[in-house]
Parts: sequence; structure tokens; C-alpha cells
Amino acid sequence: MYTGWEGVLSMFRSIAVFGVSTLLAVLVFTETAEAQPGFMPGFISGIVRDINNQPIAGVTVIGENSQWQRRVDGETNDDGRFSFVGLQTGRWLFIVRGRGYEPVQGFAYVRGSGLGGQVTFVMETDPLNPVAPQTGVLANLRADELQEAISVADQLFETGEYDKAIEAYQAVLTNVPQLTSLNLQIGHAYKGKNDYQRALEAYRAVPTTNSPVGNEAQDAIDTLQADWTQQIPSR
Repeated sequence: MYTGWEGVLSMFRSIAVFGVSTLLAVLVFTETAEAQPGFMPGFISGIVRDINNQPIAGVTVIGENSQWQRRVDGETNDDGRFSFVGLQTGRWLFIVRGRGYEPVQGFAYVRGSGLGGQVTFVMETDPLNPVAPQTGVLANLRADELQEAISVADQLFETGEYDKAIEAYQAVLTNVPQLTSLNLQIGHAYKGKNDYQRALEAYRAVPTTNSPVGNEAQDAIDTLQADWTQQIPSR
């Protein structure tokens, strides 16, 4: 049984074993009392926040205890809080999942005598499955509606309606700025209009990562610079 800093270090080692690296799981556990024979099952409560320290409502929290072969689940309330009562003592794995966020997980030790601990999870947004925006043209759209908005923009691009396509892509990007890959399509649309300077600006807005989208944007930049060296400054 671990206490104090030993418990914290053990927790992070456990998280490392489960491969939680880029998926940041910040887990803070406040210990209350040592488990003793005859004590009643305990409880645990917690809060889920985003990287801006804002509570996240409606995400699923799952608790699993391999020793007792038990599983519990629930959702966070409007304040991002959750709690489980009547849990057997021991180490529990808690997994948090929600649309628009990367899943996170971490361990906490549930004590007996009805006393519980406090856990906190911090979730990062998932750019491939964004949360419905709360403001703007696309406010409160579900993920499927967001995909439909992108599909409409794609159709406008395919039919050569570049101005409308750019406007549609920018509406999505304004409300869901994590979708930086849309700058690639915006660049293609400007290139279709022969507006090479704005096309270059859009391509440069794509993150320069070693990814298919990033590589395509860099190839487009290289092509523009090679074909219109006199008109376009180097990157």
C-alpha cells in the first residue's frame, strides 16, 4: 500500500504502463484513511476539466476493479463532477471518454470506512472528432452535422464554386479552429481562382508536421514557389 509521494509515483508508473503519454491524464488523489478490516466500502468522487480548466459535462466515466471483477459507470454533471458509492476497497482504474476529447485514464486507491478520495482528469480535444461549437454559424452542431458542413464545402469546391467553398471552409474553421487541415482545401480553392498569394498563405497555415496533410501542403508550397518564383516570396 502506498501513501503520500509513494502513491503519486506509483500512480504515474501505472499510467505509463497503460501507454498514456500524449493523452494527458492528470490524476490527483487525496488520501483519507488506511483501509482496515470491517470498514464499510468506500466511495470516490472527481471532476473532469479541459486544458483551459473548464469543467466538461456529459462525458462517460468508467471504473474497473480487476480484483473484485467489478465495473461501474456514470456521467459528469453540468459542473463536470461525478461520484461512485459502495465501491470495494482497492486500486481502481478509471477511464474517461467523451465526444470531441481524447480518452484519458488513471488509477486511484479506494479506501474503506465509507471515506473516499478525490480525482481530477484533464482532457485534450480530439481534432478528428471535434466538439460541436457553442457560437457562430455552426453553433451546437453535432459531429455528423459538422461533417455534413464540410461535405457541402467539398461539393462547392468540386464544382468550381471556389468563393462559396472558401466561405464554407472558413465558417467551419472559425468555429472549430482545431481543424487546421481545412487550410489545405482553402489553399486549393484560392489556387483554383489563380490567387496564388492567398493560396500560399493558406498552405502555410497548415501545421508543418510529418503527416499526409502537412506533406501535401508543403508540396503545394514548393510547386507554387517553383512555378511563380518571381511573384511569391520564399517560406
